[in-house]
Amino acid sequence: MSRSRTFGRISDMWRLTGAATFTLLLVLGLAGSATVMGQEATPSAEAILDRYVEASGGQAAFDKIQNRIMKSSLEIVGAGISIDLTMYQAKPNKAYTLIDSAATGKMESGYDGETVWEISAMNGPQIREGKEKLTTESANIFDRDIYWRDAFSKVEYVGEDTVNDKPCHKVKMYPANGADPQTVCFDAETHLAVKSETTIEGPMGTIQLVAYPSDYREVDGVKMSFKTTMEIMGQTRVLSITSMEHNVDMPADRFDLPAEIKALVEKNKVEEPTEKDK
Repeated sequence: MSRSRTFGRISDMWRLTGAATFTLLLVLGLAGSATVMGQEATPSAEAILDRYVEASGGQAAFDKIQNRIMKSSLEIVGAGISIDLTMYQAKPNKAYTLIDSAATGKMESGYDGETVWEISAMNGPQIREGKEKLTTESANIFDRDIYWRDAFSKVEYVGEDTVNDKPCHKVKMYPANGADPQTVCFDAETHLAVKSETTIEGPMGTIQLVAYPSDYREVDGVKMSFKTTMEIMGQTRVLSITSMEHNVDMPADRFDLPAEIKALVEKNKVEEPTEKDK
C-alpha cells in the first residue's frame, strides 16, 4: 500500500475520532438492573435511551461536566501502525483533535461551533462542507447520546440482534441536523452499548463503520468505554483511551480557528457570489 493511500485512510479515521469523536460519544457506557430480552414487552427506543442515561450516571452527573480531555492510541491491526491522539471537547459542541506521529506527521482538526476544519502535512488547511460537515457537527454535540432529545429528531426501535453471543436491542437514531442516522445496539442484560453502525463522509466517499465498544470504566460519576474495536474499509482498528479528564482549565483560545483556517474562511467569503453575480 502506498504512503498516500495509507495517509488518506488514517486521515479519515482521524476525522472520525476527532469529532467529539463520533464513536467515543456513541459508546458511553451504562450499567443498570438486568433485563433479559423476552421477559418484557418490546421496549420503545425512548425507554431504552432513558434507561441508558440513568444507568450511565444520570442527567445530573453529566450536567456537571463542562469539558473533557482524552488521550488515546489508535492501532491499525496488521499494518504495524499505532497513532497517539489527544482530543479536547467542551460544551455545547466545540472540539479539537491533535495527532502527531511518525506515520502521519502532525494533523489537526476542529470545530468552533461554525467551521469544520482540518490541517495535515499532506493536504494542508481545509474546510469541510456538505454531508461531511453535517456528520461532524452532529458528532461534536457534547455527550449527544445523553442529551438525545435535543441532538436527534427521531429515534426508533428496529429489532433485536446478537453481539458476543448475547442478545441486544437496536435503536436507530436520526441527527436533528439531517446527518446520516446511526444504529446502536444495547445489551439486553447489562444495557451497555455493545455495537454501533454508521457511515462516515470523507474525501474517499461514504465509508461504512462498525464499532464494538468494551472495557467500561467510571470517570467522575459517569461510565465510558475505554476500548473500541472498529471495522472500517476492510481493516480492523482499535482505539484505546489512556487517560480522561473532566472540567479541565483549558486555554481560552483552545477552540479558536488557526490562522490558516481563518484565511480560508475570509477567502471563501470574498469568493461567494453575490445576488448580482448570480
